[in-house]
Parts: sequence; structure tokens; C-alpha cells
Amino acid sequence: MRKSPLLLLFSLFCLLFIPIQFVSAASIPTPVGDIYVQDFANVLSTAEEQELIELGIYLDDHTGAQIAVLTVDSLDGIPVEQYAVQALREYGLGDANKNNGILLLLSIQDRKIFIEVGYGLEGRLPDGKVGSIIDSYALPSLDEGNIPHALTNTYKKLFNEVAEEYQLDKQANAEGYVYGANPENEGPSLFTTIIIAVIIIGLIILDFKFLGGVLTLSLFRMLAIILSRGGGGGGGGPRTGGGGSAGGGGAGRSW
Repeated sequence: MRKSPLLLLFSLFCLLFIPIQFVSAASIPTPVGDIYVQDFANVLSTAEEQELIELGIYLDDHTGAQIAVLTVDSLDGIPVEQYAVQALREYGLGDANKNNGILLLLSIQDRKIFIEVGYGLEGRLPDGKVGSIIDSYALPSLDEGNIPHALTNTYKKLFNEVAEEYQLDKQANAEGYVYGANPENEGPSLFTTIIIAVIIIGLIILDFKFLGGVLTLSLFRMLAIILSRGGGGGGGGPRTGGGGSAGGGGAGRSW
């Protein structure tokens, strides 16, 4: 009999909190394609999505950290903080051991934006800094109605923060978003390109003249095989979360 009050309190706790978590989990859309961009509100162009996916893959491959943007039409009445935490956990963003995932969440109808940060990156991105990033990189564009720019601008800023945390070899351009290359040495000059093209054409002519084009045709066949296999790398389907979890850190704003 003495245990009945404890059982009653436990039952009341379950009734109050467990349904909330269930609704939250049920409302998170299932990921489609590469985990880095989940644009269920359809606000990003194909080119914008691809740009962010390439950034996400680069960061994932070099650090294990994952940044994902999630857009939804509505939060279905769920507090944005709770929705963001649950989404990051459902998607398993970041490395399972490092918990270095970041979720950039935006709801169109609720006019809310929130950045959730995993435990492993809270030192680099504490709540106050995350709020400042939203204020500086997202809100100006959101106030102007330019949602795509707000998302891409904020994603790139988060990318740069994580890249600096892991000391990636990154060279910023005037906007601060170019990585892994020196913009002053982007490729061969026009003269060099012309010389290379002349040499290749000359070799093809000699091949057809003296060998019947055997080498050229073999090269074309090899190239066709490589292209049919997706360039020889990266296959195996879309990228998924690395098994990370949320840390409860982050910040959000309304606009």
C-alpha cells in the first residue's frame, strides 16, 4: 500500500511527458536523399541544395561532423526547441562518439528558426554565439523575405566555425566561404590549356594514323566505364546520419 503513491506519481509523469515525446518523434519527416539538406518546405533551388550538400560531404569526410538544414511548413504546435532536439536525434547527426552534429531548422508558417548543437561542438558554438550567428547571418535576409539566402548564409557560417574548430585547410574568398583551395591558383592558364589540347589532339591523330586508333578507343571505353559507375567513387546511396545525438544547446529566433 505504501508504494501506491509512488506508482501514482510515476503514472502521472508518464501521462504528462511521454505523449509529448511521441508526438514530437512522429512529426519529424523521414530523411530523403543526403542528410545534409532536408528541404521539406521546398524553399531551396537545386543548385543551392547541391552547394550545401557538397559542403556537408566535405566536412563529414574530414571531421565526422555533420551539419543538416531542415525546413518544414509547420512545427505542428511543438515548441521549436523540442522539435530541433528530436530532429537531430532522429537523424543521428554527427559522429556517434563525438556527438558533433548541428541542425539548422526553419519553419515557414511558424516563422521560427533554430540551431541545435550537439555536445561535441557546444564549446565552439555556445548558445550566445549561436544566437549572434542567427542575428547576423539569418535574420537580415529573413526580414527581407529571402529565405534561401538566410539558410545558405547561415549554413556556410556554421561550416566555417566547425572547419576552424577542426583546423581544416580552408582558404576564404571575399565572402568567407571557399575552402580547400587558394583562389589565386584556381587552375592552368589559357595558354597552358591550349598547349595541352594541341598535344592531346596531336597524339590522337598519330594514334589513328599509325595504330588505327586503338589507344584512343580504349581510353574512351575506360572513360565510359568510369562515368557509368558515378566517377569511380562515392556510391552506395545517399549519406545518412553518423549516429550522433543532441546536446540541448542552441538558440532560436522568430522573424
